[in-house]
Amino acid sequence: MSTDSKDQIYMKRAIDLALFGLGTVSPNPLVGAVVVKNGIILGEGYHEKYGGPHAEVNAIKNATESVEGATLYCSLEPCCHTNKQTPPCTNLILASKIKRVVISNLDPNPFVAGKGVKILQEAGIEVVTGVLENEGAKVNEVFFKYIKTGLPFINIKFAQTLDGKIATKSGDSKWISDEDARREVHHLRLKYDAVMIGKATLLNDDAKLNIRMGIDSKGKVPYRIVVGSLKGLNTDLQILSDEHTEKTILVTSIEDYQDAPSHIVEHIKNKSIKVVFAGLKAKSYDFDEALKKLGEMKITSILVEGGSKLISSLINNNKYDKITSFICPKIIGNGISFYEDSSRSLMSESIRLENVSYQVINEQIVLTGYPPAKGSV
Repeated sequence: MSTDSKDQIYMKRAIDLALFGLGTVSPNPLVGAVVVKNGIILGEGYHEKYGGPHAEVNAIKNATESVEGATLYCSLEPCCHTNKQTPPCTNLILASKIKRVVISNLDPNPFVAGKGVKILQEAGIEVVTGVLENEGAKVNEVFFKYIKTGLPFINIKFAQTLDGKIATKSGDSKWISDEDARREVHHLRLKYDAVMIGKATLLNDDAKLNIRMGIDSKGKVPYRIVVGSLKGLNTDLQILSDEHTEKTILVTSIEDYQDAPSHIVEHIKNKSIKVVFAGLKAKSYDFDEALKKLGEMKITSILVEGGSKLISSLINNNKYDKITSFICPKIIGNGISFYEDSSRSLMSESIRLENVSYQVINEQIVLTGYPPAKGSV
């Protein structure tokens, strides 16, 4: 087996390990590491939680024997800066006398950005980069977007019938997909910092927006973001009255807030519910302003589970990074489409997703794709 082939095998393991950190490391990246010597894995590790030891530290610490002269596989460039909660991983790598370091992706964090590689190379350590680069980047698509822009990564998720409807004409949508598909949605919620819906979805469903259906939440409660005016809200709605109201965020305009009933405003204050103000823009909200403010709150990723109005606003304003569609073998005819836009009259004007992938759950097809120019991470 060639060195390149071996490197890919061990890097694949490091990337797989990184995924164990889903739901607990944000806003940090997902990172896995493997220590190998003479073709034997001595230690493995991953970044388990925000503020905890990094993957390289855990892998070296878990080694069954001395790692001197070994190769360290990292799914992301080892950190080298001190302005954080944990010491630089490059220090431990040097102290452990690692001989070779293989990296999938360089860290785009400006505090690292190749500096970790330089430190290792200047110390005489052989460094190889770009091994399974695309696979590693996909795992950290959220982190890469956030660290470069300060904006959350947006994944629009919906279930639709074969004829493209997300609900009947009356608004009924329970259930388009089956239980196994809905369980996958709860697994998706674990991956994202927040779940976003519109006001209409909140009123129709009284959604909890938490992680259930047998999925281990790891103690995580995602932020629950509701976009819309405050008029018509009921203080008994679950995300406005449960024990996690500090994780509820209302995105609205100053005008809508000022017009809200006084008892709603008082309830919001008493329950520590956060309000993010965004200006009104073309019959919607200014998502540039809203997403910037959400990013400043260290919300790195949002799973959008709203209805047609919210989805259409995000797509029309190009404020999305990914689409996940659960396509179910049902036909309902005249219903509500997930996307409403009358401006496109030619097929050549359609939005064609890139880097499309498919997953089958029972009789449903889960299609995932990226908007044009965002398909490459």
